[in-house]
Amino acid sequence: MTTAIHDLLKAAKGFVFDMDGTLILGDKKNNNMKTLPGAADFINLLIENRIPYVVMTNGTARSPTAYVEVLSDAGIPMNSNTMMTPSSVAADYFVRAGCKRVMVLGCPGVWEPLADKGIEVVLSSLEQPGPVDAVYIGWYREFGFRDIENAWIACRDGAELYTASDVPFFASANGPAIGTSCALAAALKPLTGKEAMVLGKPSRHAIEAAARHLGLAVTDIAVVGDDANLEVPMAKDNGALAIYVHTGTGGPHAFEDRPEDTWPDISVANVGELVKHYL
Repeated sequence: MTTAIHDLLKAAKGFVFDMDGTLILGDKKNNNMKTLPGAADFINLLIENRIPYVVMTNGTARSPTAYVEVLSDAGIPMNSNTMMTPSSVAADYFVRAGCKRVMVLGCPGVWEPLADKGIEVVLSSLEQPGPVDAVYIGWYREFGFRDIENAWIACRDGAELYTASDVPFFASANGPAIGTSCALAAALKPLTGKEAMVLGKPSRHAIEAAARHLGLAVTDIAVVGDDANLEVPMAKDNGALAIYVHTGTGGPHAFEDRPEDTWPDISVANVGELVKHYL
């Protein structure tokens, strides 16, 4: 088995890492980050071997630039080219789709990547936001009724509905924490009659954007994550190598009652275990 894992790891031309529960754990407000065992060691090994990598979180509480700083402070080797959030994917998607004006339910970390791509961002908290091409939901614990109402009006008038994530919970050091984009998308569904399109993990849009970011084909990358419902199916469904770690939401027994064809290609206690298999 060790030889098989070694061969699979060596065949990967690039790596996509989840953040919470895979590389680090923070609190329920996404603060006080601590590095998980061996995470920095394996990434340093990739750097030594000139293998590109990117960290792709489903969180939008911060901008990619801010996450780089947080991860660097926690001891994970990072630079301006090694971080993506669902808003990185959303910005790419909206530009490709020709969406020029987007209403955002979210904090600055949600909308800054869109603005950086030249998209006009309209905050849902405005009194009269006007027509938009799309409505996009991210991390937004401060939402109020006006945000819900303006999003409903925009969708009623033809805007499509998008969300960073539809995952109810993410891993924190204090246990599961609620994902606000999932909660807001659920609140808007009966009002708008629309199912929000997911742009973060485990969507095809997310893994394809990550592959483009790395300059590789999806089938040439490995996806490393702790969520049996996110990173593993995203990788498996799109032909990437699926690596599951037990440090986050699922633990070591997450796949015991699931069909064998959904199992990860590699399952290890933590990212640090990949070091010995890679060498």
